[in-house]
Amino acid sequence: MALIKRLLGGLALATLALALLAGPPAHAAEAKKVLIKSVKEVGTKVVLMDGSEWSIPNPDDQELVYDWLPFQTVVVKNGKVLVNLYRGDIVDASMTKPPIKKAKAAPSTPMYSSSAVQQVGTGPAGSNAGTQVVVPEDLVNRMDKILNRMEDLEFSLKSIEMRLLRLERMAGVGP
Repeated sequence: MALIKRLLGGLALATLALALLAGPPAHAAEAKKVLIKSVKEVGTKVVLMDGSEWSIPNPDDQELVYDWLPFQTVVVKNGKVLVNLYRGDIVDASMTKPPIKKAKAAPSTPMYSSSAVQQVGTGPAGSNAGTQVVVPEDLVNRMDKILNRMEDLEFSLKSIEMRLLRLERMAGVGP
């Protein structure tokens, strides 16, 4: 009995050593973690934070996906499988829209520089007299932070709404 245990232990160590020498599997490089942005159309479509959209063709998988919530982490494997790390669900999927490339885009809020000037006519009709209004850069930065925080709160509210709908469904009260 002890001899069999030693042989199995030696075999396990040899297998582990070969696996370590072989390096990571080829498909490991093709997996990436992304957060869920939303689940649409009763679980038939998943939108991820990177901008990609995924179609879920299998009705059994759609039932699983319907319960996924925003901000849960999903691993995309080989461009064909979504794995929800929070719930442990594994579903087949096909990409319908690729991720959005992160280009340096114009900010969503207007940015004002120290050269921003507003003319206010206070003198006679033909005069150039006016008042300069300069928007300080720190004020613009604070407004950007406030807008970003509001967007975060919006996503949090959507997440809470999805959880409430799920609880209502489980209790047999909701839609």
